[in-house]
Formats: sequence, structure tokens, C-alpha cells
Amino acid sequence: MYNQSCSACRENRYQTCSSTTNTCQCPGNSYWNGSMCPLQLFENATCSQPDACRSDRNLSCIINSYDGFTQCLI
Repeated sequence: MYNQSCSACRENRYQTCSSTTNTCQCPGNSYWNGSMCPLQLFENATCSQPDACRSDRNLSCIINSYDGFTQCLI
């Protein structure tokens, strides 16, 4: 349903209709991981894509120079 017309997600509590694009989107503080809308991650959590981290807390998915893991960091 993600990115489909809003009619596809009217009865879906896990996605919302974007009034600007008229498509199904993940609700606030969540992200599309390719199959569902999990909650965005907090600081120091391991992440695998740029929008996985809490943007309202200014977190970004960054490669940690110590160990090479990608983490949500400020």
C-alpha cells in the first residue's frame, strides 16, 4: 500500500494519507523499510537507512568511525 493512492490505505491504521501527495505514507516518527512502517530509532541504535533515525531529535544514520557500524547519532 505504501506510496499508492489514498484509497488503498483508508482502512489501514498503520499508514496515513498524505494530503500533499495523495498517497499512503508512514505516520510520524516511523519510516518505510520496504515492507512495513516501524518506529524510528533512538540515539545509538543500529540503523540501515537514512530515514530510520528520529529526525525530531536531529539524529542521522551515520557510520561510527570506531567500529564501522551504522548508528543513529547527532
